[in-house]
Amino acid sequence: MKRILKTAFALTMTALILALSCATAFAAKGDFTVNGANAKVGDKITYTLNLSDCTEKIEGLQMYVAYDSKYLKIDPESLDFPKLSGVVSNTELEDTIAFNWTDVQKTADFSKKGKLLTVDFEVVKEGDAEITYFVSELYGNDLTYLKSFTFTNDVAVNGKTVVKNASAIVCRDFKIIDEYQGSFTNYADAKGEKNGSGKDAIIGVTKPATVPGATEVTKDSGSNITTIITILVIAAIVIAIIIVAVLRRHFTKSEPDENK
Repeated sequence: MKRILKTAFALTMTALILALSCATAFAAKGDFTVNGANAKVGDKITYTLNLSDCTEKIEGLQMYVAYDSKYLKIDPESLDFPKLSGVVSNTELEDTIAFNWTDVQKTADFSKKGKLLTVDFEVVKEGDAEITYFVSELYGNDLTYLKSFTFTNDVAVNGKTVVKNASAIVCRDFKIIDEYQGSFTNYADAKGEKNGSGKDAIIGVTKPATVPGATEVTKDSGSNITTIITILVIAAIVIAIIIVAVLRRHFTKSEPDENK
């Protein structure tokens, strides 16, 4: 009897250990969180960036959406701009989607909430990640950046919306920010300075504009040019003096003496 009880106890404990191990492995496998949404490896994540509260109709924009390709694989064909036509976009950049648009004839009205962008990703690794946005330019008919706006985001997992109308997350990767900083001011609350807090501005280092193929002019270029001009003037004067001397010598030669 004791032997039977020991055997039964051992088998029970083994079964419990195996069950716990399998449960732990199953729970851990593919556990992933993005912008407050939980998913698993292989799931499809649909990110929607919304824009609202714009007091002006938009004539142009230049923006970026950043993600972590270690965890998310983009589906380039899914990228869509429901309210804009003729958008120029690039999904080939590292961890970044770049897009710009302008149309002075057919402006975009985002006074009420509208979908600015939607894009799908596949979860390829468990962990935590964020999908963020950054604006370089966003302007209306006065060509200055908008000061009243609200960015929000929705996140769907396998077609089911699990995060809706959450405050969109502004990119804080200064590798991206310094590269793409424009005249627009991004705030952490994803709103403008007139309808938001106007605090915690996220601003990168603005790079000076350059003309492709142009030769850089150094601080000493002015003095170099002056020196060259001076040398040329002196050379011209010397040549003129030589010419005058030769001509004078030619025309002042003594005439032959006729009495000889």
